[in-house]
Amino acid sequence: MKNRWLIALSAVGIHISIGSVYAWSNFTNPLKQLFGWFDQEVALTFSIAILFLTRGAS
Repeated sequence: MKNRWLIALSAVGIHISIGSVYAWSNFTNPLKQLFGWFDQEVALTFSIAILFLTRGAS
């Protein structure tokens, strides 16, 4: 029974991670305004997030 909950919680964590990457366009402008970042810096952060997402899937 414990193993089922671990699997379910892991699946929820994965879905939250994937959802945050898909919703990245919503984070772009707030990151620019809050930290004073440029487009290149926001794109780099997105690239790092995608990198870790793909590394975690393999």
